[in-house]
Amino acid sequence: MSFLKKISCLLVVFLVFLNLICSEGIASDGEITLKEAINIGLQRAKEWNINATLTSVNSVDETMGGSRGETGKRFNWFLIFIVPGTDDYVLIGISEKKITLFRPSKQSPNPTILYDEIKLDSSDVLQLAKDKYGLKQGKDWATGYHFTLDSIDGTPILKVYGNDRDNRFTSISFNAQNGDVVSAVHKLPYGGGLISKRIGTENLTKKGMAITGIVAGKNNLVVWGDKKPTQFSTTKQPFIEWSHNNGESWTELQANNYVTHAWFDINDQLYVATEKELWARITSKSKGTKILSLNQSIEKIDNSISNHIAVLSNGNIYYTTNQGESWEQAIVPKPFYEVQISDNGDLVGLTEERKILQKTNDKWNEITMPNSNDEPLDMKVINNKLFITTQSGIWVRDLREGNWRKIKVDEEVVKFVKKGEKLFGITHRGEAIYSINTNEESKSEKVFGAGDSIVWDVDIMGDTLWIATIPYYSWEEMTIPQRR
Repeated sequence: MSFLKKISCLLVVFLVFLNLICSEGIASDGEITLKEAINIGLQRAKEWNINATLTSVNSVDETMGGSRGETGKRFNWFLIFIVPGTDDYVLIGISEKKITLFRPSKQSPNPTILYDEIKLDSSDVLQLAKDKYGLKQGKDWATGYHFTLDSIDGTPILKVYGNDRDNRFTSISFNAQNGDVVSAVHKLPYGGGLISKRIGTENLTKKGMAITGIVAGKNNLVVWGDKKPTQFSTTKQPFIEWSHNNGESWTELQANNYVTHAWFDINDQLYVATEKELWARITSKSKGTKILSLNQSIEKIDNSISNHIAVLSNGNIYYTTNQGESWEQAIVPKPFYEVQISDNGDLVGLTEERKILQKTNDKWNEITMPNSNDEPLDMKVINNKLFITTQSGIWVRDLREGNWRKIKVDEEVVKFVKKGEKLFGITHRGEAIYSINTNEESKSEKVFGAGDSIVWDVDIMGDTLWIATIPYYSWEEMTIPQRR
């Protein structure tokens, strides 16, 4: 063999070796299969009680690298053993082949699994799932493939979890004794889209999409969300679009990231918040001007009628009273669930402990609830009025005068949606939407019954009510896909 041929062969061998090292498909030395985890756990369980018998096993998600279950192996496993005829059990945790958790306790006994009944390992059922159903590694809900073993109706059932070819959450169950498929199911989306409702008519567009926001200006309508959502993510294929003709046609707008919030100011200029940035004056021809950029994610954002803006991020509030030309910063005294800003520039926060605080000068003062037994579920500030919803109803308070009054509503409102001077209330699980009059003491009006829809946002433009909905997901039987 010539010298050049020898060099070529060595180069090929080296590249193959390098590819194997870099591939996630190669298990790390600390990863083990389900049966290997059982062997480690069973030995320790028998030391605890000679009659200890296996009842369940499951892999545990982590961010340690390795194969992500690609070879049927994971770093971390949990196992439960019981002592038949007693209520004694022990939870054993394994990480990188070592027992890291040993916790005896008491509970009602579950069905047991005899070791000799487990003929197939996690690596075996994974290969079957790949061959028959094209199962891929899981994303969003976990990293890679995961495995569980339980006794169902006296049969050891070994499940493998991953994603199907359309990246939908999938579970395939095998009889661990013979490899027969017991069930194959995946989570399919139902519903989702943009609903427009006029008197006597209701129309659904953007079907199947996760519409996470809707806002109406004087002449324009803007929606945003995800065109291809999954059960665990609405940021797969993010979009933001606007319409000049009441939703008859849409134009895509530019955004550097998925959109979390948007609004029009009194001059009909569009503002858009992404994960860590805030942009102003966006149009179909311009991505606008960046007026705020943060190192941490924007958790909450609010704007007043006069376009004062408040942003909550990582325990700090960034706020401006000049449309973002300059920003001030305030440290929150306790973790906030919500932040609002009034037309006078007052900051109001709802803490995670459900206390309402108002910032006056450099101090945060607690606002006393109108009913001592009430706990605020949500709050908004419109103009200089504070609105809260509680189990006893909706209350409004003038931030300057300090007097509370009650607004009548037929159902318990758990969430507010504020759009400029408009306020909407959404009931439990988004089953109904109420329009709340912010200027008079008139009774709130029910404007939409959601049915099977999951309502995420709402606004009104002219005589049309626009409702943003997201899909819900249901386990459905799979068919064996055709090979592509």
